[in-house]
Amino acid sequence: MNTSAPPSRPAPVEPVTFGPITFVPGRKGGRYPYCHSLVVDQGAETWVVDPAADKDYFRELARTRRVTGVFLSHFHEDHQKYNHLFPQANFYGPLLEEEAFSSLEAVFRFMGITDPDFRDYWRHILIQDFHFRPPAHFIPYFPGQLFQLGEVVLEIIPAPGHTPGHSCFHFPRQQVLFLGDVDLTPFGPWYGDAASDLAAFEATLTDLRAFPARIFLTAHEQGIFTEPEFRTGLAAFHQVIATREARLLEALATPQSPPRLVARRLIYGKVKQPRFVYDHMEGQMVAKHLDRLLRQGLIARTPAGYQRLF
Repeated sequence: MNTSAPPSRPAPVEPVTFGPITFVPGRKGGRYPYCHSLVVDQGAETWVVDPAADKDYFRELARTRRVTGVFLSHFHEDHQKYNHLFPQANFYGPLLEEEAFSSLEAVFRFMGITDPDFRDYWRHILIQDFHFRPPAHFIPYFPGQLFQLGEVVLEIIPAPGHTPGHSCFHFPRQQVLFLGDVDLTPFGPWYGDAASDLAAFEATLTDLRAFPARIFLTAHEQGIFTEPEFRTGLAAFHQVIATREARLLEALATPQSPPRLVARRLIYGKVKQPRFVYDHMEGQMVAKHLDRLLRQGLIARTPAGYQRLF
């Protein structure tokens, strides 16, 4: 089986329509701190999904359309960057993450940020760069819930792991599935929050294999996938987890402490800035693999650190 990443192409530079659904490409090719967004326009009313693609686009949309609903796939800041442009809209987010849409303390708890200086830094980032403010009209959604706007039906598909309530949005009449941060990037799955769940993420990827859609849209990078591209991309995306774990086991031929493992950049591959932020995320992702390997009896804790048993 070929487990290498399939060829990818850049995200489109202009919006792409799928009937009443418009894919709005994010700046920087949909890379952080932006993401690709969707707009559902039914004339009298308009919905937006994860409004973080392009400020100018959404300013014009807010000026010219009656945006009544904003659907958020999860609580991460790069999916809410332009929420503030739609103050009159109802905001819909996953029930399991309801607190994180209104409380920075809840955000820190989900992310696992306990250091006071780190909290102050991240508070500043969220408020100044991502315009964090609790929405005036927040409505939690739950798995399987259906919403309708004109001819468009939106179905909530639970896809936990990245975050506890992370959800995909299915538009069955258009045969379109918005995958959010099951983003099929070469980097692979991201599970760097304290509340992320590696096993749940893998279960999500398995569940999505046979999903009945024709067009698959992601929140980052390539953005638009045909069904064959999706099947191939999903397998390669899933394989990244096993590759990381094999790399970790190789490193554990000799005892390694968590700080030494973080310094090896087994996840990110290189030092990224700000270093303390990426150290935090690298450490939490490595820790999830260590926990799993411990439960499987493949590694042990020793006075000198973690070490593999074979």
